[in-house]
Amino acid sequence: MDMEVSRVTSKGQITIPKAVRERLHLTEDDKIAFIEKDGNIVITKSSIITLRELFHS
Repeated sequence: MDMEVSRVTSKGQITIPKAVRERLHLTEDDKIAFIEKDGNIVITKSSIITLRELFHS
């Protein structure tokens, strides 16, 4: 398992590490989704969630 670490600013912001941005193919203005699953938070590109919902309905 790979792990990346980021700090939370006083405004609640984080920087998504470059390796994570590359793995998710994130670019400027992309939206990301935070999903709670089994007591953990999963972060993914929101367009991936939209595609999954489209194909599973």
